[in-house]
Amino acid sequence: MLKSAIFGRKKTSAAAATTAFSEFYNNWISTLTTTLLPQLRRSLSSTSVSPSLLSIQVEGMHHHFQSYYAALDQAAAADAAHCLYPEWRNSLERPFLWLGDFHPYLFTNLLRSFLDDQDSSEEEDNDDYNSSAAAVKAALGKPWHVAVAWRSPSKDLTSKVDQIECGLRLMVPALAARLRHAQARFVKRVGAEWGINAGVKAAVEEAMAAEMDELVGVVVDANRLRRSVLADVLTATSVYQAAVFLEAVAGFFAGFRDEKLLKEFNDCGKNID
Repeated sequence: MLKSAIFGRKKTSAAAATTAFSEFYNNWISTLTTTLLPQLRRSLSSTSVSPSLLSIQVEGMHHHFQSYYAALDQAAAADAAHCLYPEWRNSLERPFLWLGDFHPYLFTNLLRSFLDDQDSSEEEDNDDYNSSAAAVKAALGKPWHVAVAWRSPSKDLTSKVDQIECGLRLMVPALAARLRHAQARFVKRVGAEWGINAGVKAAVEEAMAAEMDELVGVVVDANRLRRSVLADVLTATSVYQAAVFLEAVAGFFAGFRDEKLLKEFNDCGKNID
């Protein structure tokens, strides 16, 4: 009786926390899509962009992402299972999720795309004239500092990106292994208690309670990794580079909320069925 009451309270609390975070996320993504991202894009397209204003917007965007991951930590503490398989994410987003949110490789892949674009541009430029012409062409319609923000990145920046990627190659498999081991223990415990407890429900509840702390730790550490990568990138880049980078990150998050794109994706699934 006592055990049922305890699990009942936990379920109620977890459900409330999940609902609260779902509402938080909808408000968070709405603010990102309708306010912060448009503001940043206007500044990046303005011919008289102020570095100080751009810096404030970069900090604001960064704080917005940090607040999201902090809230996700709290949601994981209440119900890690729902964070691992989030109901607040749509069908287009879910294939890209890793331990509760977009994979941290998203940040480095976007960053690397800017660096690789510059490598490609340099290979295509055969002489100084072509190089200058390409730079002028790229700058058309954009403030000069924005257009050339990622042109000829410093060795310090490329070295920092290499270090970030190296850290991810170490941490991502380790976190995946922790989740895999927790799931294995969960399945083993359910199987062991299947015939002991009064039914499947009790066995699952016992196993979940035993492994919940580790699941919470995995999600929180994954969020810590995402926050760390994002902070490291912004520390290593100039204000113009950071602004262009954050525009790409925010655009990635917001893009999956495009109703037309989501409808087309869901319709494709129906056609396959």
